[in-house]
Amino acid sequence: MELLQLEYFRVLGRLQHVTRAAERLGIAQPTLSRAMARLEAELGVPLFERRGRSVVLSEHGVAFLPYVERSLDELGNGRSHVSRMHRADDSTIALGFLRTLGPRLVPHLARLFKLEHPAVRFDYGEAGRDALLERLYAGESTLCITVQTDDARVDWRPIGQQELVVIVPPHHRLAQRKHVALAELANEPFAMFREGIPVRRQILELLATAGVKPNVASESAQSGSIFGLVSAGSAVSIVPATGSSHDCVTLAIEDPGAARDIGIACIAGRYLSPVESAFRAFVLRDATLDTRAILAAG
Repeated sequence: MELLQLEYFRVLGRLQHVTRAAERLGIAQPTLSRAMARLEAELGVPLFERRGRSVVLSEHGVAFLPYVERSLDELGNGRSHVSRMHRADDSTIALGFLRTLGPRLVPHLARLFKLEHPAVRFDYGEAGRDALLERLYAGESTLCITVQTDDARVDWRPIGQQELVVIVPPHHRLAQRKHVALAELANEPFAMFREGIPVRRQILELLATAGVKPNVASESAQSGSIFGLVSAGSAVSIVPATGSSHDCVTLAIEDPGAARDIGIACIAGRYLSPVESAFRAFVLRDATLDTRAILAAG
């Protein structure tokens, strides 16, 4: 049983799609299929039930996956610990964060922290929530600022809330307003986050509560593309507040519940260097009030 086989199994077991798993791993699909066939032959049981290019974990696969994840996580913890012990004077913080937190929140936190730790260097990684978690698992980031996850391997602590806002084109009928009720958007074309983006579900739930079934004119996985579509005048949208208008007009939402919890995350039990531990403690303790104010102001 080889480590690569186990890593392939973990990724395929999570995604349950051969094409996407091979793309994530950067290997050819036949290579992935052969590796899984060898692993199944060694274990003597089927790990997947195959349905075209999609696969579903068998009962044996469901039972095996948690053991593989824990084993690989512990090996990663060990490698990380030894490496960081070797580089005890390293002042680099590998910090991942949601793209919408880049314009204001992350630079603000970094600036405040560097006042006390001027030698610190940040290695940033921007992504969506799921990609940020993958960066944590892989050790590419040691800390992430992101929305909540229920993954037991991740230690996530809240630091504030990020408001959701309506954005409209500069010449839109609502562009002179500062606030809007979601019911007022009933007949508008929407630029919507693509299926699978965590905030999409919250947006749809807010609209449904307001009695609005959105007319989805376009979809994107990237907030930058959504801002572009709105500023061009082709749609309105609901997005997390970033602190930057991107040539759109930003309106506060009058309806309750238009915010999402933001926190700082790391792999539970994984070694953090002294400077990483200090930054995490700073964000949780000293920066929390500032964080809430910045995210709420958006």
